[in-house]
Amino acid sequence: MTSAAFTGLRRSFAGAVVLPDDAGYDHVRGCFNALIDRRPAAIARCATPGDVAAALEFGQAEGLEIAVRGGGHNPAGHCVCDDGLVIDLSLMTRVDVDAEACVARSQGGATWLDFDRATQAHGLVTPGGVVGTTGVTGLTLGGGIGHLTAQLGFTCDGLLGADVITPAGDTVRAGPDGDEELLWGLRGGGGNFGVATQIELRLHPLERVLGGRLVYMGDEVAKALRVYRDVAATAPGDVSVGAVLATDEDTRPVLIVLPCYTGDEEEPEWLRGLRAAPGLIADQIRVHSFVAQQHVVNPSYGIERTYWKGHFVRELPDELIDALVERMLALGRPPGGVLIESLAGAPKELDDDSAALGFRDAAFNLSAMGDWLDPAHDDEGIAWTRETAAAMEPWSQTGAGYVNYMQADEPIERVRAAFGPEKFDRLQALKDRYDPGNVLRRNQNVPPSAS
Repeated sequence: MTSAAFTGLRRSFAGAVVLPDDAGYDHVRGCFNALIDRRPAAIARCATPGDVAAALEFGQAEGLEIAVRGGGHNPAGHCVCDDGLVIDLSLMTRVDVDAEACVARSQGGATWLDFDRATQAHGLVTPGGVVGTTGVTGLTLGGGIGHLTAQLGFTCDGLLGADVITPAGDTVRAGPDGDEELLWGLRGGGGNFGVATQIELRLHPLERVLGGRLVYMGDEVAKALRVYRDVAATAPGDVSVGAVLATDEDTRPVLIVLPCYTGDEEEPEWLRGLRAAPGLIADQIRVHSFVAQQHVVNPSYGIERTYWKGHFVRELPDELIDALVERMLALGRPPGGVLIESLAGAPKELDDDSAALGFRDAAFNLSAMGDWLDPAHDDEGIAWTRETAAAMEPWSQTGAGYVNYMQADEPIERVRAAFGPEKFDRLQALKDRYDPGNVLRRNQNVPPSAS
């Protein structure tokens, strides 16, 4: 399309419409995953909900494929498309906090850095992710696993309402004061039904935690990982504990354990157990602010080429631990890592029917995260990730991985398995109501029933 074709949209826009010849185009088309290199026809940087509605109307009228960008953190790169229209919410970052009601209202482009800065000013939190540059809305709509999962549940469990603009241009309220079934679908069902311009999340008082990193290295990493597994399974509900299995530059196994404790003990029993595990080379556990805990994991943005694939597993037995350590050594160079997220605690206390997500009963989320810098390693890195995920599959709880981490090449069978057949049917009924033309298909797509 020519620049002139976007003249009408620009005139009606409070934000900015960025075209390929405009300064800054290459910057705003980038995303978290450097493997993704797409050139949209235009990027509509929305400043208001009205901009979102105008962009949706324009894109459909011109027959353009539409992508929606919040934080741009999805590894599949769903937020950018070749020759289409990107509806970019990254200018819409306001977070309003009602401290008395313990509710935050977050615009569709806010990141966790924006959110935590606003809520921690009042000593309040919601259970978000672990990477500050991740978009609040995108993570929430896909589920949300992080530093407070055991204490407070998944992020989507605290989703109280949302303002959604549908492909038809209607503004729909999801929640008890609107469409409650849509709210159910947004709790894990992703961006299949409309563009969420604002969401509301429940807040909880919390300022300081005991957290940080424990790092293990060497031949006994598998033993340390077994200790981690047992701690994650038996720890009290006031500690969330994730881990990353990786290698150093000399391809020696490394385990990084990431606890976040909200209790009162100076050195609780579970922490003594982790500190006694073999191979400990660094103990960076300390009392600090929750915002500091949110900076414990700070990966680069837009630098590494990456491909992710995983499974929710029902257990983490010795055989699987040994297989994962073996996979870390398979390339003869650092292949990336395996993220291990415990799902113990609060998620198990809620009714499974309260949200569309389908992994509440799993014990761990295991995600093979291949990453590399050299484009010559693309095929090798993707193959390593797929083979590592295949090693997890015998223990899979759902037959699928986490929708927030899934790549764009996942087959529909894996998407269906991520929710289960009954929930998938409910999500499809919502899709039929709100997006029967599948305009919003750049996601882990729930297609309309007629497709």
